[in-house]
Amino acid sequence: MKIDEFIFFLRNQRRCSEHTIISYATDLSQFERKLSELCGGDISDEIIDEKIIRVWIMDMAEENISSGTINRKITALRSYFKFLQMQGGKMKNPMAKIIAPKMAKRKTDFISEDEMMKILDEEYNADDFDSLRNHLIIEILYSTGMRRAELAGLEESDISFYDKTVKVFGKRRKERIIPLNERTLELIGKYLDMKRKCGINNTSFLVNRKGKALSVNQIYTIVHNILLPYDIEKKSPHVFRHTCATHLINHGAEINNVKNLLGHASLTTTQVYTHTTIEILKREYKENFKGV
Repeated sequence: MKIDEFIFFLRNQRRCSEHTIISYATDLSQFERKLSELCGGDISDEIIDEKIIRVWIMDMAEENISSGTINRKITALRSYFKFLQMQGGKMKNPMAKIIAPKMAKRKTDFISEDEMMKILDEEYNADDFDSLRNHLIIEILYSTGMRRAELAGLEESDISFYDKTVKVFGKRRKERIIPLNERTLELIGKYLDMKRKCGINNTSFLVNRKGKALSVNQIYTIVHNILLPYDIEKKSPHVFRHTCATHLINHGAEINNVKNLLGHASLTTTQVYTHTTIEILKREYKENFKGV
């Protein structure tokens, strides 16, 4: 299999995120090992057919691997064969008749508005670099709904105090502009002033005390530690993205505007947040409607 060539293509021509690249490389390597096992060490693309792929899918199902994970691996293999065909290969695409397993409706985890206000109003030391920066991370994640990789990639120049916006580069470097509220802008101003007072000249937006840019893993750890005292199931940066979208829709925001804010390619991805709104409506109806 030409996995290395495919990964090179994803990184340098498709400009996929590193997260996507790592996932595809892992999934294809796992398939390659299964191919070797089924075919006595032969891992050439030419021997791959529908039967081999279906055996691979059935094996994963028997191992109780979730349908979501199986679908992701199928997507990786599907993309790989499209790549081979783009390269001029005349081989038949064995993925043509492969149907992905049905997925259960995805539930979104989000923080209630009352709990979110407690988190935002949590006391922090405005004179301490780490404390101020960490509080700002929570403010930005919630108020913009951006992904942690997008936050980690921000430059100081992406912030416009004049327009009250932040420029974000999402998946495949797709650019979008997100508005910033006054509270977030004020915190950003304090943080940038603190950077200068500490003699930090790195233009990366989020840095540590030594001026080195924060990684996505460091942002995850910061958020996880902040959320530890709270009764929230998923203590990750992504929960603020779900929370931002859910609260906006609950307060009447147009779903297409939320789609653009989050940088979703499809409206279907955004519509998952409307399920939460419907559940809230059902609960309130049941609690408050006494009948005639």
